[in-house]
Amino acid sequence: MRSTGDLVIRRAAAADRRLVQSLLSQARWRHFHLDWRDPIDLLDREPNLLAFLGDRLVAHLAAPPDPPGAAWLRSFCVDAALTPLSTWRPLWAEAAASCTAHDVLRVASLLSGDWMRPLLTEAGFRETNAVVFFEWRRQPMPEPPPNPATPRRLTSRDLPDVVRVDERAFGLLWRNGVESLAAAMQQSIVATGIEVDGRLVGYQLTTASPFGAHLARLAVDPDHQGRGLATTLVIDLTRRLAARGFDAVTLNTQADNVRSQDLYRRLGFRETGQRYPVFETTLAP
Repeated sequence: MRSTGDLVIRRAAAADRRLVQSLLSQARWRHFHLDWRDPIDLLDREPNLLAFLGDRLVAHLAAPPDPPGAAWLRSFCVDAALTPLSTWRPLWAEAAASCTAHDVLRVASLLSGDWMRPLLTEAGFRETNAVVFFEWRRQPMPEPPPNPATPRRLTSRDLPDVVRVDERAFGLLWRNGVESLAAAMQQSIVATGIEVDGRLVGYQLTTASPFGAHLARLAVDPDHQGRGLATTLVIDLTRRLAARGFDAVTLNTQADNVRSQDLYRRLGFRETGQRYPVFETTLAP
């Protein structure tokens, strides 16, 4: 526990669940990362910090690494009684020290609102990318490319292979760790993979959303890219979803991932205009 001005800062714990849940639902200023894991379920993962004004919880910041070596700002929420900057400075200083102590030197954040920009900029974050959104609404799909691989349903036993493909397909910052991928698989309404010579080399995970279905993850091992496997997975996905009554699919990808955007446009996905800038910083060891 540490005091800074009128604020008292301490680590969060699982026992704080109800207290933090109340803040997250009522805070004036709220930032949440876009993924499958609820910040409430990560209270025992460092850095995960609470700021109190007297007996009142007024701010929460969480940036636990996932995968090891990289972290995203997963939650930053501030009560209306305070300004974001007045709580960000001491909380981020504590969180950055915790990241450094655990050899997590690369930290990123989505810009979920313009109110976050001066906070991130002052802390040394720089805009490096963006997350862009696409949507498909029953546009005609081409026939899948000719290849011997047919997508199959994934089970929990496939998790180690899904993690292996994910690690090979994405750079450090954009990978998902085993716990995140396990959560994504559990929440998926359609989870399929594709094999070559009996070995999983690609997969997709799709969850339900208030607007239809959301293609949350698509990955193909680099050694097998360019062979139509991702195309096959997406076409198969749309057919499975149509059979279940879904007529829309959303997804997001990085603004600099031109190859994936070309794939989605070729299959009839259209950019929605929604995007979140990505800010990054590298901490000194």
